[in-house]
Amino acid sequence: MYRLIHLISAFVRQFLLPNPYVNIIGNEVYADLFNIIIGGTIIHIFAFILTGCGYQRGVDDPASGSIGYLISYCYITAIITLLGFLISNFVIFVIVYLVVYIASCILVEIVFNHNTIRI
Repeated sequence: MYRLIHLISAFVRQFLLPNPYVNIIGNEVYADLFNIIIGGTIIHIFAFILTGCGYQRGVDDPASGSIGYLISYCYITAIITLLGFLISNFVIFVIVYLVVYIASCILVEIVFNHNTIRI
C-alpha cells in the first residue's frame, strides 16, 4: 500500500501542483529555475517537518505518513501560492508565511497529540 501511495504522491507533486513561486518572483522562467534548484527543497523540508508533527515513524503506518506528506506538500504549496497573490513585499511575505507555518505545526501537533504527556 505504501508504494502505491508513494507513487501517486510523487505524480501529484511533479505534474499536478503549480509552481508556487511564480507570484513571488514574477518572471515565470526565473520562478521555474528557482523551483527546480532551491524551491522544491524548501517545500520538501517544510512539508517533512509539518508531517513529523503528526506522524511518528515506527509507530504509525508508513502509508499514513506518505499521505500526510502529500497533504503537507499540497498545503504548503497552496499557502505559498496564496500569499504570493496577496503580498508583494518579500520580507512581509516571509514573516506571514512563518507565522502561518508555525501555527499549522502547533495545530497538527495538538490534533494528533503524539508528543504531549497525558495526566
